[in-house]
Amino acid sequence: MGAKQIQTSRFFEFTYSPVLDLFDTDVILDRSNVQVYVPFGDDNALPRQLIKLAREVPVHRAILNSKTNYILGQGVQSSDPATAAFLDMPNNRKELFSFTLKKLCFDYLTFGNCFYELVTNRKKSFVFVYHQDATRVRLSADAKCALIHPNWDLFKGRGDKDLKTISLFPAFTKGDDGLFHSIVQIRDYEPEFVFYGIPSYFAGIRNVIISGLTNIWNQTRLESSFATPGMLVIPGVNSDEAAAALDTLFAGYKGALSSRANEIIIQYLSDLAPGISSQKAEFISFGRDNEGHWPDLHSQSELALITIHNWFPTLTPYSGVKSTFESGRILNEYEVAMSTVIKPIQETFIQSLKTSLCECGLKIKNFEFINSPPVTRINPMNFVWEVRRDSGLDYDKNDPVQQILVLQLQNTYASTIGNSSLKT
Repeated sequence: MGAKQIQTSRFFEFTYSPVLDLFDTDVILDRSNVQVYVPFGDDNALPRQLIKLAREVPVHRAILNSKTNYILGQGVQSSDPATAAFLDMPNNRKELFSFTLKKLCFDYLTFGNCFYELVTNRKKSFVFVYHQDATRVRLSADAKCALIHPNWDLFKGRGDKDLKTISLFPAFTKGDDGLFHSIVQIRDYEPEFVFYGIPSYFAGIRNVIISGLTNIWNQTRLESSFATPGMLVIPGVNSDEAAAALDTLFAGYKGALSSRANEIIIQYLSDLAPGISSQKAEFISFGRDNEGHWPDLHSQSELALITIHNWFPTLTPYSGVKSTFESGRILNEYEVAMSTVIKPIQETFIQSLKTSLCECGLKIKNFEFINSPPVTRINPMNFVWEVRRDSGLDYDKNDPVQQILVLQLQNTYASTIGNSSLKT
């Protein structure tokens, strides 16, 4: 029997304990020991943990992508010339505002926070809007500034040359370019939190973790031809250095075995707090013909993800739900999602943009999202030629058959079936 640390260290770089890395509140009562910024998570790494989960747990990412796409719809539009011009070119990068809005929406759903930067001049004769990566933004303790750093793990303090400080809206900071800059934050409300929002799925973060763990377990079992004897769980490994030292130790016991078929899976877990282990060391045996509860656990965790995201099965690209392609069910769930999730978030963005852009001299009018259901429901009061036209098919208004209402056609079809059944 050999022993080996499988390729999961990246997946467990933060030991998958973001739910345990969150303070009970981010309210600051004692400002004497406050850092330059208010940390997000007790090690300031929570945004990075959340995006790693989003990258490596397929169904979780699929839901985030699906919600983002449905909220964005077919983009945004306005009948007002000034607003339409802004939507076509919101900044000097010449990208449509729909692209900027999609990034903001994804950040909002993933982190519970999103940030965009306003740039204008003293006369407010123009305004540019830029997306700011939410993982790079922290807030100052006085809630007056946004601090932007490309990698907070490498932050060197107040004098860090990579640190950029910009006033939070409605205040503006004059930059080296002579223009005025401001950061606008949109955050998901969470009681006891005044600086940062918390994503809506956070209460079910353990289901996200379980889904990721079971994916890795399945991959490992497949790579080892389902012959892995078991998994050795070792708590109290709190650094990459300690993990590397154990890897070296276990490598000495491998002997001449080169096949992965009989290698043990070794999983390192860090302590929850100094001196407090996440669990005891144990060996979990895998029977060749007994998968235990892992498959059920995997399915349950992925189904639970839809619930904790406050989302709907038919709107999620997930094959684990039966009858997800019934058009009636899709439309019904889309209508519920529209009123309970999609439109409220759209309205949050609209109101934020109206307020912030007005401060920069641009009053956006008739700004709206273009919502489109995933499938089309045929209006029974339309003529056949109208349905064919809207479906992109050839149509003829003068054709007597195409001048029939869909409702009449349905009744005629039903009547024909009924009469024939009576005759038989």
